[in-house]
Amino acid sequence: MGMDMSQYLGIFVEESKENLQALNDSILELESNPGSKNAIDEIFRLMHTLKGTSATMGFSRISKLCHTFESKLDNVRNGKEKVSENLINEMLTSVDRINSAIKNIEKGGDDSSIDEMGAPISHPDPLEDTSSKITKGIENELPDHVKDVANSAVQNGFNVYSVSIDLVKDSMMKSARMYIVFRRIEEDGSQIIYSMPPTEDIEKENFETNVKLIVITKRKLAEIQELIMNVSEVDNVSVEKFEIENKVDREENKGEKEVVNSTELTKNEDKIQNEAEKRRAKLSKSVRVDVEKLDSLMNLMAELVISRSRIEETLKEYRIKEMDESISQLSRITLDLQSTVMKIRMIPVSFVFERFPRMVRDLSKSMNKKIELEIEGEETELDRTVADEIGEPLTHLIRNSIDHGIESEEERMKMGKAPVGKVKLSAHQEGDSVLIEVSDDGRGFSKEKILKKAIEKGIIEQSEASKLTTEEILNITFLPNFSTNEVSTEISGRGVGMDVVKNVVEALNGSVYLESTEKQGSRVTIKLPLTLSIIQALLVDVAEQVYAIPISAIDSTLSIKENELKNLEGRKTIIVRNELVPLIDLREYFGTSKSQQNLRAELVVVKYKGKKYGFTVDKLIRQQDIVIKALGKFFKETREFSGGAILGNGSIALIIDVPSLVEKSMQSLITQNLKV
Repeated sequence: MGMDMSQYLGIFVEESKENLQALNDSILELESNPGSKNAIDEIFRLMHTLKGTSATMGFSRISKLCHTFESKLDNVRNGKEKVSENLINEMLTSVDRINSAIKNIEKGGDDSSIDEMGAPISHPDPLEDTSSKITKGIENELPDHVKDVANSAVQNGFNVYSVSIDLVKDSMMKSARMYIVFRRIEEDGSQIIYSMPPTEDIEKENFETNVKLIVITKRKLAEIQELIMNVSEVDNVSVEKFEIENKVDREENKGEKEVVNSTELTKNEDKIQNEAEKRRAKLSKSVRVDVEKLDSLMNLMAELVISRSRIEETLKEYRIKEMDESISQLSRITLDLQSTVMKIRMIPVSFVFERFPRMVRDLSKSMNKKIELEIEGEETELDRTVADEIGEPLTHLIRNSIDHGIESEEERMKMGKAPVGKVKLSAHQEGDSVLIEVSDDGRGFSKEKILKKAIEKGIIEQSEASKLTTEEILNITFLPNFSTNEVSTEISGRGVGMDVVKNVVEALNGSVYLESTEKQGSRVTIKLPLTLSIIQALLVDVAEQVYAIPISAIDSTLSIKENELKNLEGRKTIIVRNELVPLIDLREYFGTSKSQQNLRAELVVVKYKGKKYGFTVDKLIRQQDIVIKALGKFFKETREFSGGAILGNGSIALIIDVPSLVEKSMQSLITQNLKV
């Protein structure tokens, strides 16, 4: 019986995704630098790997498409074909087709979608163009060029062997077994220059049980034999020294040329072996871990943080001096463990960014606009869950920039801009947040158009329009029933507006804001938490209920007297370091009765969108690591809280979502139905 391959399916899917992404990058590299031998070698290597792994897993359509791909590249290598736009498009389409097949496999399907997208045109491999009628001595029937390569290899000190392999009679996965044989030989640094039947027939399982190969190698005969015998379901292997007929006249004409080819072959083999060793070294130092395992590790970590708080809380009551040292040591270990677990969950934002160069290339071609994409800070790390979710909003923002932002070449020239539009995608860390920005040097947002549309749609009243600041006008674009594109284009008219971007970001406890200068461009900034589960927060008391405010949002804290407050346009305000800070009294906001008047209150100054706001509370309790627990579906509408936290004494503190609370409390100042 054939071996059960299902256990390797996950690894196959993950590796294939990585290889396809690398292929994508290499093809784009080849497009911008058509003479690059490195790019071609890299594409070849990746395709070869994909071909081998997919055949081993029994996905013959993928391996067949890879084979076609290799043949085309072989023509480029031999100078028969040039690197044309057509070829690049064809290669990128092939990558897309394999990609969709892999997605299908991931969902439990197979690779049949490749055929639905149009069957590949098959080009026979130049080294394998031979009749499969050969049954007698393989040497006599070989094409001349194979004999030439074999001959020059011998002259260069290589061994050339004729290998005959018999698989067991009832082998269930003949083509997979043969691919393992091919891979073992090639990974060993040897090279197969001829196969009978040809690899195309082997892929289709169009052979009985015998395959004959010609192998060039530095290995001894017995080593090659043992290497192949170790593959399961191989019944018998016979290896003989390959005897070449001596055609002096042919050698005289071609000898020199072939020697060159053969030394090239040696260099190539060295390079392949070096790369293989590098890859092996890299593999041995990293481990693939299921995200669910990381989630459960994170949950255990969170429970540990809660337990530590409880122990600290309990010990405070008993004031046991001897325990202080042990507790601080426990705190230190927990903190180290916490940061290690966090780091394991972090991945570079390049995992999200790497899909965009290809997307921008395709969009710029389909829209006939010249666009340059600049990527910065792709080594910035964020939580795996955040990374998974943020791809879609960024895709929309970049499409928006290209579709609506960047003008046509003629329009740009008229305005005195460079003909090539610029889209910039950047990421950097700021405190315990990651900022991701998408900016362009296009036409920007028109305030007039936004207002006109908002009034038409009844979002705001005509009379309110003149009172709005630029920032408030731009924020209208994030409302659910607002969309600026007049005509729904094929690219961004998919019913996905800026409101969806905002919803995804806010669901991740992040915030998003837009800046734009008409005719000069726009920038959308997304602020995301570094991690989703453990944060540092300041615990505050409001009418004997504990709330937590994330430290990352706090600017400062101070004590104030009620009589220091100023009344501006119906809102209490205080001056902090020569700056007017509007106040939000949490005692009033949460509907609790106010503490006695004219007494001191504590003020927590928070930052939001570059401005400061003051939260009035009764008491500051302490700073603490807290574990964010979701509030569940009943509290879905309660946007002021991003979650709850279990405190050391077992009680619950609600975590204040600063952006939502500031927005909601400011909303009444402008208009009831306009969210700022």
